[in-house]
Amino acid sequence: MKAEVTLVHVMTDPAYYAMNYSPIMGYRGGYTNGTLAIVNDLKIEAWKFLTAAVKHLGDDKIKPKILTGETADAILEYSQSRKVDLIVMGSHNHKGLERLFVIDVATYIQKHSKIPLLTIPTDA
Repeated sequence: MKAEVTLVHVMTDPAYYAMNYSPIMGYRGGYTNGTLAIVNDLKIEAWKFLTAAVKHLGDDKIKPKILTGETADAILEYSQSRKVDLIVMGSHNHKGLERLFVIDVATYIQKHSKIPLLTIPTDA
């Protein structure tokens, strides 16, 4: 079909990992300047995952892309800015309390996107 395909991974805003709180009563907390190195490592591993997935799929025309921000918002913004024709993503079924507290990204995108969405169930 000669479609342009981009394989996307969204990382929560790296600033969340790199917060540096002021010391409170001598406690400095777990966030240090070294946290930025951890964020960098996470990006590197995400990139390795995407490039391995592209290799596994056997199509070197697939473009890997790492986005940052809230997952659904990042996907929506990227899709709209690139004038994407179709979003394809896996859908997880949340159960019990998880259903109350976890936002289903696919459902959120389905409700907020003007771009068609194809969801693929990922539960076995």
